[in-house]
Amino acid sequence: MKWLKDRLFSLRLKSNLSSRHPKKEVVNQNKVRSIGLLFNESQISNPRELQAYIDKWTKNGKAVETFSFVDIKEFEENTDDAGKFCRKDVNWFQVPQGDKIDAFVNKPYDILITINPAKKRYLHFLNAVSSAKFKIGLLPDVVEFYDLLIDLDENATVKKIFSDIQETLDKLSI
Repeated sequence: MKWLKDRLFSLRLKSNLSSRHPKKEVVNQNKVRSIGLLFNESQISNPRELQAYIDKWTKNGKAVETFSFVDIKEFEENTDDAGKFCRKDVNWFQVPQGDKIDAFVNKPYDILITINPAKKRYLHFLNAVSSAKFKIGLLPDVVEFYDLLIDLDENATVKKIFSDIQETLDKLSI
């Protein structure tokens, strides 16, 4: 059954990629206006550190949006689930679907940062089909859909991840 899931995932990914022709461009760091953060909430060890980076970028005039996976079956009614998706939004072969998903992948972020150390397929899919202009990820994720990969050890903290990303962006003047 795994071969079928793998095949369906690959077909859906190829189909989505062939229908999109994202314009790749390098964005100067001073001209970056929007940053998207894609991650699995259970993989973020310290949400306060993440919020500190979001606040720092916001103070510098960047619009920062997060889109995260929450490992629950379904959100309860009257729950603020904006910027979040759950198992209900991911089909059985690991392709995210729905209005929230479409809105995220069609948003043309200047930079999309994907934190996916566990190599979750649904995050890989979202990163691959995103309309973002510049995509940043962490090794050892799949290389083909990123413009920049940051090499960190497996147990890197949020602070270490984002300080390395910021340091690399500063060096590249992106």
